Amino acid sequence: MAPKVEPVPDQVSELDQSIIESIAPTGPRSLGKFHVTFYYVIGEDEVGSKPAVVPTPTAGDTAQTDAVLDNSVNLAGVAPTQRVTLYAGGTDCQPIANVSAEFASEIEMQGTGKLRDGRVVNIWGACGCEHSPCYRVTGNKWGTAGSGRPLAPFRTVAVDPKIVPLGTLLYVPALEGRQMPGRAPWGGFVHDGCVVADDTGGGIDGHQLDFFVGRKSYYHALSSRGGSHSWARSAEVFDGTKHCERNGGRVNRTAPETL
Repeated sequence: MAPKVEPVPDQVSELDQSIIESIAPTGPRSLGKFHVTFYYVIGEDEVGSKPAVVPTPTAGDTAQTDAVLDNSVNLAGVAPTQRVTLYAGGTDCQPIANVSAEFASEIEMQGTGKLRDGRVVNIWGACGCEHSPCYRVTGNKWGTAGSGRPLAPFRTVAVDPKIVPLGTLLYVPALEGRQMPGRAPWGGFVHDGCVVADDTGGGIDGHQLDFFVGRKSYYHALSSRGGSHSWARSAEVFDGTKHCERNGGRVNRTAPETL
């Protein structure tokens, strides 16, 4: 009868962690499917009602002339655009700017806006001022992310921190190979799929990735034929820790990988 062989404790059943890592798959770890949405800096000059156009009556047409005059009187009686004051976050409710209600609604949705005087303001949060939420003026060109870092077009994404911790590098294959609109240094390049979770948002919940695209026009430029963003409805997202890197303010791919 062959001698009975007893297993050597802690040598076969428990492999050294370095060995486990060496034999593990080298591809990035999937975090699941995410619904990709978009946000951008909304400009005050991009929002506002267009002035009504009063048609010029045809010469000799008395009835048309009377109708135009009546319409002009009606237009004169139209109430002016509703205005809203944006306040600075804090206890003293210092006013930042007086803007149209439409722009106030847009900036609350996007989180960042550019005033006509060139100042960029970020949403600060709910406050006890006459109008809430309150805002803060930022010196960053594109605004400031929830992490405190500057927002970077086509590189910053907003996430639900319960799903993706702030500061996490992510790899999104649906972005790789897509031409980003705009000009250098912000746009005009072919994306490598690497982004960073630097921002959050009150409306972001669960497996949602809000992709910062800088301008509203860039959002439209990223659509497929027919204006569809169907490519972003269900995009697989991977942990990009080993495949993406952040060098200062830049995020990029470390080396080509095959998933």
